[in-house]
Amino acid sequence: MSSGAQVAILDSRGVRRTRPRSETHPDEQPAIRILAFAALALYGALRWGTMLSPVPVARMLALVALASAIVAFGPLLRERKAAVIALAGLAAFVALFALAGIPLSWIRHVRIAVTAQAIGEGIADLYQAFMPYNGVNQSIRLVIVLGGGLLLVLAALPLVIGPRPLGEWRRAASAFPLVVLAAVPATMMRPSVAYLHGLILLVLLAAFVWGERIPRRDAPLATVLVVIAGVVGMIAAPALDQHKPWLRYEALAESLAPGHVEAFDWSQRYGPLNWPRTGREILDVSAPRADYWKTENLELFNGTGWAAGSTDYGAQPPAPAQSELGRWSQTIQVTLRGVRTRQIVAAGYAAQPVDVSQTVSPGAAAGTWATATDLQPGDSYRVSTYSPHPTFAELAATHEAYSAVALQGELTMQLEQPGLPDAQIVFPPFGSREAPVDVANVVGGSADSALAASAYARVYALARRLGHQAHTPAGYVQRVLAYLNHGYTYFESPSPSRYPLVSFLLHDKAGYCQQFAGAMALLLRMGGVPARVATGFTTGTYDTSRHRFVVSDLDAHAWVEAWFPRYGWVRFDPTPTAAPARTGAAALPALHSSIGTVKPNAPVRRPSPFTPGGSSGPTLVHHGGAPLGLIGALVGGAVLLLGLGAALTVRRRDPDGEQLLVELERALKRCGRPVRGGLTLAALERRFRTAPEAAAYVSAIRLMRFGAGAPLPTSAQRRALRAQLRAGLGASGRLRALWALPPQWSPRSLRRP
Repeated sequence: MSSGAQVAILDSRGVRRTRPRSETHPDEQPAIRILAFAALALYGALRWGTMLSPVPVARMLALVALASAIVAFGPLLRERKAAVIALAGLAAFVALFALAGIPLSWIRHVRIAVTAQAIGEGIADLYQAFMPYNGVNQSIRLVIVLGGGLLLVLAALPLVIGPRPLGEWRRAASAFPLVVLAAVPATMMRPSVAYLHGLILLVLLAAFVWGERIPRRDAPLATVLVVIAGVVGMIAAPALDQHKPWLRYEALAESLAPGHVEAFDWSQRYGPLNWPRTGREILDVSAPRADYWKTENLELFNGTGWAAGSTDYGAQPPAPAQSELGRWSQTIQVTLRGVRTRQIVAAGYAAQPVDVSQTVSPGAAAGTWATATDLQPGDSYRVSTYSPHPTFAELAATHEAYSAVALQGELTMQLEQPGLPDAQIVFPPFGSREAPVDVANVVGGSADSALAASAYARVYALARRLGHQAHTPAGYVQRVLAYLNHGYTYFESPSPSRYPLVSFLLHDKAGYCQQFAGAMALLLRMGGVPARVATGFTTGTYDTSRHRFVVSDLDAHAWVEAWFPRYGWVRFDPTPTAAPARTGAAALPALHSSIGTVKPNAPVRRPSPFTPGGSSGPTLVHHGGAPLGLIGALVGGAVLLLGLGAALTVRRRDPDGEQLLVELERALKRCGRPVRGGLTLAALERRFRTAPEAAAYVSAIRLMRFGAGAPLPTSAQRRALRAQLRAGLGASGRLRALWALPPQWSPRSLRRP
């Protein structure tokens, strides 16, 4: 024993005796504490990293170094000013989130909402992710790494916060996150030598909890006792292991999943529109260039409408020119959000997707793909696409002739014959002097005569008349588009009909995308231009913060693809721009949305931090750097709560209708339901018809704007609207809706953006 400085204390009998200071304050051995903490943290971090493939070793080591630095240098700040301590804590948390993978641009510009959204999406997507996760959903990767970093920092804080000496509860509070860090991966992926890992964890935990308090001469005996305890535990473990979890983390993960998941049936029924229309985000796409995001090709005209199926009669059309392939190809990454589907969402002609969680097989039409079981929210994959968008001048300049044999399937329609099987009418290519033929040999006379006697006689006559006015296939397409652009209106509740496209073209002249696309494709085929209907989604809105296209259920759509030599299948959209799917994120008059619209095919010049890895661009996981991060989100949340508390206690004058409209539009956008062009307050009121109180809130704003003396919306109506806003947003929906529509309006929330 050292005879150095002594400290007087009383023993149990009240007699004063002395002990060395090192025994009085056993926590005054920081070197042992730091080394033991770093060893246990390193083991836990590397085990945590096994939930990702490949393991992000560099990031986990950096996070361990950060946590160890907090333990080592945190005590030096005890006597500093409060401002210095706060600044150091801020820097530590900033470094945590930066090392976890938050892009520096978000940090530099304090993108609080964007960062919170990325984390929320990752948490929501975790419920169906398989471990180790080897997919390309960067939100999942971010959340897993960030979760490990948070556990490391939580383990470090009890060692530097609080009075001396270091008590048992603070040691336990520090050890618990480190044990969780090492144990959670074992519950998801049983290691091959589980008991050995348990022994390693026991030794490291014992070194951390008791290492600095055991005298050096007793260290060998303590080590032997720990090893004996570990061996006994390994022997007893098989009897204790019932292969049933004490805590079902799957149930917890499922509770974080999206509350409502949509599914789409792309069948063309031509009746009143019954697609989901809530404005909920269903997928996002990271792509260098905007496009329409396709699910299926409808190549069969079955006599009444368009249906999925193959029209391959053995010959394939020529491939596009090599120069055009390079010009119009891109690799996109699709991440599902609020939708389940077996169709691979891509664009144009798609190569086989990669990084898909399910087995992928070719779809009914070439260039489309499907999975055996449903893809779920959180699934993400990459796919290379070819989607040409030449100008009409470029199309008109192509002089190659259509190949009648190769494109026969794309110039065919079924025609009902009373008492006989359906005829298969093949129309001659544009510019040909030949007549239509029945390849099924069902009609008694010529195919022309059969068409003249059918319900499609006047439609065929219309196609021939428009064809006579054009000199090239591109000119004919322009004629058809111009014809449908005059005298036809957008209408979502057309009347049922035996021949819906005939009724649309000749009588009703009102319909939505199914009628417009189906009618144009039929006219093109009858005029000799190979055509089909495609289904999927329009471009959506471009998120300038995360550099991706956000697609909602309002973007579900159908359009036309026509085949041209040199280019292949080219997209055309005859549906009026008044359609919700074609309006983008155009706002009501009072709103200037921060989410910008992007015209289809427009290039997106800023790279996405969520671009797939490799030579194609930077990734979120490899985008880390300087110590600045998600602390902005935490500080912003605290500021938001303080501001909300102030809003509840300060009296202000009542807002007017225009101010409430600004707030309503911003709330819809913040909850992922941005308003679209042409949407009126009355239409928005009808959208909430299943929640009368929420509809009454919108009605009150409408009356305030257009009627003098109208009363303010009530608190109950505001709560009901907030409940509608959070529907389907998962675990974070309540906070998100509260942020979007606080319990009481504030002047800041009523400012124009």
